Amino acid sequence: MAAKLSKKELKSPDAFQSTFERVGDYVSDNKTRVMVVVVAFACAVLVALGIYFYWSYYTNSALKLYAKAQGNILRSGDTPQTADENIKIFNELIEKYPYSLSGRMAYYHLGNIYYGKGELDKAIKSYSKFAGKTGSDKTGLKFLALTSLGYAYEAKKDFKEALKYFEQAQNVYNTGFESISLRNIARAYEALNNKEKALEYYTKALEKTTEPSATLLLKRKISALS
Repeated sequence: MAAKLSKKELKSPDAFQSTFERVGDYVSDNKTRVMVVVVAFACAVLVALGIYFYWSYYTNSALKLYAKAQGNILRSGDTPQTADENIKIFNELIEKYPYSLSGRMAYYHLGNIYYGKGELDKAIKSYSKFAGKTGSDKTGLKFLALTSLGYAYEAKKDFKEALKYFEQAQNVYNTGFESISLRNIARAYEALNNKEKALEYYTKALEKTTEPSATLLLKRKISALS
């Protein structure tokens, strides 16, 4: 059975009513200030919603353009015609959606296209921009960017510059690519006629390698340099 309220409790206002009355009094006395706060809050909400919807539209539009380039490869293969068409698409991505992930990835894909076409200076420029826009991460993108730069310089027979980027790639997140990274460094040292360093890194690469064919190749390299 519920306890009966005393006369004193019946006469005194409850906490909610008292608080509501105080709030009402404050609003009555400070109408201008309250209106400013309400309007500011409403504007902040509208701005936040506007940013959210704009960013959703921005990223989705970029993704559609990126998917178009990938679709070209799936339909027609990696042909010169596909490469030329995708160069236009990736440049459009960079121009219109530079702050999207798709726009940043466009630099990397452009680098690959130019590398395949033998336009190494353009490839280096694209890879460099991609690397500059890629911070430290746990995806391996930074590693891929720096390694690609190393390959481009290696193709230009600039082994000193290639070694620089291979070493930078070794110092970023490269889980799953350890053996490849060490082999790249060893190969650059070998091209620079530094047999001692080449042997050191081929040996390190062998320790990280589980693939039979790569293991056999590394053992032959180590035997030849020894």
